[in-house]
Amino acid sequence: MPPRAWIATTLQWIRTIALATLFLALGQVLDAALAQQQSPGALLLAGVAGILAVTCAGVAAAVPPRLRAVEEMRWRGSGIRAALGRDPAEAAPTGAAGHAATGGGRPGAAGRRPSAGGRPGTGEAELLTGGVERIAEYRAEFLGPALAAFTAPALVLLLLGIFVDPVIAVVLLVLVLLVPVLVRFFLARFRGPTAAYRRLAAQATAKFQEVLRSLGGLVLLGAEDAGRRSVAEAAAALRVQAVALLKRSQLMILVNDALFSLVMITAAVGLALWRFDAGMITIGGFLAVLLLSTLLYEPIDKLGRSFYVAMAGRTQQGLFTQTLTTPEASASSRTPPTTTSPAVPAADAPAAESSTETPSGQPDEAAFVPGRGPAELLRLEDLGVERGGRGVLRGVTLSVPRGTVLAVVGPSGAGKSTLAAVLQGLLPAASGQLLLEGHPADPAALQQAAVTVPQKPFIFSGTVAENLRLARPEASEDQLWEVLAQARLDAEIAAKPDGLDTQVGEDGGSLSGGQIRRLAIARALLSGAKLLILDEPTADLDRRAERLVDESLRSLAGDHTLIIIAHRLATTRWAEKVLVLEAGETAALGSPDELLAQAGYYAQATAGEGEDR
Repeated sequence: MPPRAWIATTLQWIRTIALATLFLALGQVLDAALAQQQSPGALLLAGVAGILAVTCAGVAAAVPPRLRAVEEMRWRGSGIRAALGRDPAEAAPTGAAGHAATGGGRPGAAGRRPSAGGRPGTGEAELLTGGVERIAEYRAEFLGPALAAFTAPALVLLLLGIFVDPVIAVVLLVLVLLVPVLVRFFLARFRGPTAAYRRLAAQATAKFQEVLRSLGGLVLLGAEDAGRRSVAEAAAALRVQAVALLKRSQLMILVNDALFSLVMITAAVGLALWRFDAGMITIGGFLAVLLLSTLLYEPIDKLGRSFYVAMAGRTQQGLFTQTLTTPEASASSRTPPTTTSPAVPAADAPAAESSTETPSGQPDEAAFVPGRGPAELLRLEDLGVERGGRGVLRGVTLSVPRGTVLAVVGPSGAGKSTLAAVLQGLLPAASGQLLLEGHPADPAALQQAAVTVPQKPFIFSGTVAENLRLARPEASEDQLWEVLAQARLDAEIAAKPDGLDTQVGEDGGSLSGGQIRRLAIARALLSGAKLLILDEPTADLDRRAERLVDESLRSLAGDHTLIIIAHRLATTRWAEKVLVLEAGETAALGSPDELLAQAGYYAQATAGEGEDR
């Protein structure tokens, strides 16, 4: 219990003793009045006790809010320091629930929630905000009153036994002793369900926010059903747990009211009548027993009304301690099977087959037309696009053969992002024609044919396998390792203790920027899309990460059709064609060497980067 909470607890004890003294004095005043005697001492004692009780109650009520603010600052500061000081490469990712990882649980399909043994990477923000508020409320407004609730009745019964009747005090003591027994019983019974509810509530909130943030990417990947399904599953699980928790809440209220309101008050009245009839107490004593019985029930009633403050606060305090101050290492170890790992190809696997099949395992029949070279995948004929009534692309004519790499460059505002949006089916063409495999392409066909890897790829909390299977829920582990190898990420994932079941953390927090980019490339490859559009694939990466991403893209050239939107022109030197856009129009189109030999944007910008070597 926080040291300052003892102030409020002590004031509650003094208030209880003052009220008990007031009630005993009122009993003496009643007896004196019936005997037609004066009782100035009892009246004075009642007045002083009443003033003291009111003063202590007022001061005690002002302490918890201030203490709550102090506790919030202390716990939130501790959590932020722990989160900032943790090494994400060594600490296990934390989940919405903050529950311990048991490692290795592999999801059955994309879009499913991580298994209960996993630790999804969401929820630290919730713990540091709402979680800390519940912890502070528990420590400031429950612990002190709870101690007073358990001990104040003892003071009341002591005064009752000394100044009124010991028999009544002993019988009521038996009922009071049931309070800690029942509270402990309900705490034990409700701890698990309450923790489960808090965990599921945090998971559902995090999943909803995550899907909202990534909605555009899900649509482009064709995985919006998986996102919708994951939110629905999280909401359904939360609903079931909420109903169960409400049932237990009603049971707690029933027991509290029935046992302590009805039984205790009724017992006090019955005992007082019995002892008065036997001549053991006076009418003033009878009045004192009735008034003192309210003091027995009052703290118990407060305890019952703050019961769920205790449950929520204790649960959040445990999660907070486990999540933000107790980094843990996974005990299990997983590596890809040696016979199927792309890092170590099987000896009997024909090399030709891997180069002629897509990740879906089906041969790319249209990859080459005998005697004519690569078949044309895309054709833009005098394409024009308007946004807000203003033409942003004008007269763009372009042919993209299957299996080629096209780089699109140009100054900011030249129309690169607009062109990418058109090729993804997100913007309609205002003029001209866009052909996909020789046929006019509507937005639905383009969205099905193209997958985009944005500059900041969306990474869901969960495992590496779950993120990959967003593109194809039925993909096998062999196929997952295959695309990871193509993205030059297989060795790094294999080196992690949990392999494909490695938790990536919130927004990929446990991965580096280059790993996130390559994971997104692997996911795009797994979709089996005909066209991969990469928006600034090496932006904001260090040299090593940039080199690895660049290597992964080079390895895809020839087997996949790539369109790379680039500002850093060093990533375009190995492209077969470079399209230079300026002011929404085609300024130049040719191979990198051809454009370097000409005076223009590409040669000037490349030389400015120091890459012309």
